[in-house]
Amino acid sequence: MRSHPSLPLAFLFAIGTVPLVAHAQFPPVSKEDLAMTSDSKAPGAAAVYLYREETEDDPHAYRTVYARIKVLTEAGKSAAAVHVSFPQTLVYNAVGNNSSFLASGDATNFSLPSIERTGEDQPWDTDSYVGKVEIGALEGRVTHADGTVVPLTGKASQLLKVNKGPRGSETTFTMPSVEVGSVIEYRYQVRYDRYLTAPDWKVQKEYFIHKEHFVFRPTGQFLPQDVNGPGVGDSVLKDSHDNILTDIRFKPILPAGKTLTKDAMGNYVLDLTDVPPIPQEPFAPPLNTEAYSVNFFYTYTPDVKDYWQKQMAFWTKALNAYTAPTPALQNAVKELVSHSDSPEEKAAKLYGLVQKIENTDSSPDGAPLTGSEWIPKGKVESVLLKRKGSSNQIAFLYLALVRTAGISARPERIASRSLRIFSAQYMDNIQLDTVLIALKVDGKEILVDPGTRMAPFAMLHWAHTGAGGVAMDAGNKAEIIVTPLQKNTDNSTLHVGALNVSAQGAVSGTLKVAFLGQRAIELRQIGVKSGAEGVKSEINALLAQQVPAGVQASVDHVVYLDDPSKQLLAVIPVSGSFAKNSGGGLVLPRMFFEAMERNPFPPDSSRELPVDMRYAAQEQEQITYVLPAGYALERTPQDTNLKWEENAAYQLHTKVEGGSITNARVLQRGFTLLDPKDYEQLHDFYQKVVAADQQSLVLNAVQANKAP
Repeated sequence: MRSHPSLPLAFLFAIGTVPLVAHAQFPPVSKEDLAMTSDSKAPGAAAVYLYREETEDDPHAYRTVYARIKVLTEAGKSAAAVHVSFPQTLVYNAVGNNSSFLASGDATNFSLPSIERTGEDQPWDTDSYVGKVEIGALEGRVTHADGTVVPLTGKASQLLKVNKGPRGSETTFTMPSVEVGSVIEYRYQVRYDRYLTAPDWKVQKEYFIHKEHFVFRPTGQFLPQDVNGPGVGDSVLKDSHDNILTDIRFKPILPAGKTLTKDAMGNYVLDLTDVPPIPQEPFAPPLNTEAYSVNFFYTYTPDVKDYWQKQMAFWTKALNAYTAPTPALQNAVKELVSHSDSPEEKAAKLYGLVQKIENTDSSPDGAPLTGSEWIPKGKVESVLLKRKGSSNQIAFLYLALVRTAGISARPERIASRSLRIFSAQYMDNIQLDTVLIALKVDGKEILVDPGTRMAPFAMLHWAHTGAGGVAMDAGNKAEIIVTPLQKNTDNSTLHVGALNVSAQGAVSGTLKVAFLGQRAIELRQIGVKSGAEGVKSEINALLAQQVPAGVQASVDHVVYLDDPSKQLLAVIPVSGSFAKNSGGGLVLPRMFFEAMERNPFPPDSSRELPVDMRYAAQEQEQITYVLPAGYALERTPQDTNLKWEENAAYQLHTKVEGGSITNARVLQRGFTLLDPKDYEQLHDFYQKVVAADQQSLVLNAVQANKAP
């Protein structure tokens, strides 16, 4: 089985020119559905699914999706944009009869990314085979509340649009003339030639679902013998290592009391009613870890340990061949490190070398667009010589270099936490998108992330912390691993500087903001794409939400943008004026960068999902106001000290000395994930923080003492 996660859809399908089916072939819409203006089962909903259905038919190699949606508000009109869902996992099938009878039309072959295919089609050689995946049919209509029907017209090749999305290309089509009260209906079919799918049912959607129906008909070897008929595939499935796939397994996340069934025909069936929408809550974890779904997969063994042991053995053998020492690698190590360097110094120097290589598939969410399963043909030295490669190729190169330098190292394959939570029971390599390198240096382990652009040595992208995966231990036994989470001190933002205040309230000065950890990685990655001006724009957008009204603050320049080993520093000139109160006193915000602050955790007594903050972090601020001559602070504010168990802590202190006032603040958040039952405490803690931050300082003119 060759899994191809997140294939760029520009490569993934060929668009057929099958004529659209007339709208009369859809079932009639009831008067009640046309007249509906709200839904008692989904109060306030923008739209609801009246019905949706998905059918996977592997013997005939197609997948059909149907939906009927009622639009209830202006916001619900966005349902007119339909995202086409393609198979996430394709199983190569080069033996027997498995043809989907693809339309000829203007359909063209697709090629998988970064895989060279040359020569004739070879059994079990997926790298040499060119197959097809296409939209074989597309139809739809919109029925207005008055019964007027507007059909979806045109060829599929004209209707389907491919745009670049955060995880590669996205394919959409738009339903016509959608208005409030409309009923949207569409049906499309995806056909796949010489491949079979392992369905990934998204049971829960953005809208409430009244009724839905799913069917998966597996390939012939998994069906009762008396149901195989003409046109049905009769292949025996094997994976890319020639293992016969003997089992179908699935990983369900379903509402309480709901189960998947298998009928007498060998079909897997799921029927659900009244499915709530995916909760739209701030700081939610990846949806595919919480939303209702069923993930199927083919496997050659029901034993979890046996599966991962074999998979890692195959993968490790191929990787060792790919990363074997070559003269080019040996020369690179010899030129860069010296015998006097410590092992850790050698590892850091080699890390700096691979970080300079152009990364061809990096993603801000930390999950490479090309998964860890794919190991190219040839040798990893080509990445060094060409000075470009995918995230995992760069990790493979680093592994080869440190081993060439005599440093003990092993690769660790993980599931990026930004996309999913690893499950060993879900026996599919598609989960393992990222490769990290674990070094053994002077008796300690150092985990590094060479495939993340601009990540400092020994710091992981947040999505690679607290992430599960698989690695081989010293005895070549596969073991399940979980990477460590970060401490709040690993991710800091520091605001420092002094501001001069005049008797008229004018303010001027220069402040500095330093970023360390994840925010620095994010900003530096912006710098790789957009340069220093792009980074300045990003920070300026943040400042616009922070500084007091009447004050202007924008970045003059950034320092250490290209050096991840140092803090990223923004230098910010400040000008403008503070307000005066009715008595003529100057009113200054106690905390300059929190003047516009709001509680990031709104009240919610029924939180459903865990709170995912991505990483622990801390904020520090120390700003000094230099007062105008003849002015003094009306009243020194009290210090504030807050602590919420081990989850968070806050300190605020004001120091008045001579003609200046210095406000110092530290906010530490120690948790990464928080149970939803603790959400109200989280809200209450930050409400106290906001109340302390939003205090004002009042400066009054001091009357000079008159002579007697």
